[in-house]
Amino acid sequence: MNKNFLFSIVYFIAFVIVIGCDDDDEKKSAAAEWNYEGADTWGSIGYTDCSGKVQSPIDIETENTVKASLSELQTAYINSAWGIVDNGHTIQVNLKQSNKLTINGTEFNVAQFHFHRESEHKVNGESYDMEMHIVHQDPVTSNLVVIGIFLKEGDVNPFLEKIWSLMPTAENKESISTDSINIIDAFPSDKKYYTYTGSLTTPPCSQGIDWIIIKEPMEISSEQIKKFSDIHPDNSRPTQPLNNREVIEGI
Repeated sequence: MNKNFLFSIVYFIAFVIVIGCDDDDEKKSAAAEWNYEGADTWGSIGYTDCSGKVQSPIDIETENTVKASLSELQTAYINSAWGIVDNGHTIQVNLKQSNKLTINGTEFNVAQFHFHRESEHKVNGESYDMEMHIVHQDPVTSNLVVIGIFLKEGDVNPFLEKIWSLMPTAENKESISTDSINIIDAFPSDKKYYTYTGSLTTPPCSQGIDWIIIKEPMEISSEQIKKFSDIHPDNSRPTQPLNNREVIEGI
């Protein structure tokens, strides 16, 4: 075979591969750029799951929930060192020790927790001032369970006061605290909850997430709300259609 011809073929194939890679990179780059102003377009910019039928958050209509006696939450939360970071979309806290939630014999490790303003979930059409999400992951299957805790304006929240004292001033730079926290302190004394199957509330909006929404809200002061809102004034996804999903309410 003519060497020049062979070289031309090889060059052409390499060119196609490079162009293809560039195209993939462009798609990945485009898919990585999202914001809350364009929440209704997430499904069309590379995050196809965001257009799925099993999405979160939802409006919990209590007249339509299935009332049941649900098991108490089995948590093994401990005093933990922690770091805090503004990831560009929310304020996220990373625990440095192992904290666990057990469901039906399966252990889920706390991956991180973060916050939304206003609450993403609603109850009977009403929002709360903020919502805290504690993300747990099965280390074997990578399945996720997220616990949501509502925050309503009221008294100073001591748990958040400690976290807010290290509020980030720049994005994507983790600050490590010198003290410890225990996330059980973020919960109300009454831990009854709603539960349903949904998704992550941010891209990629992965579906099949087990949600546990604590019914009783915790309080947060107006000053604490403002301190978060000064950084992220509106980082909540609109509620999504229930699409005949079952929401179970603990009684």
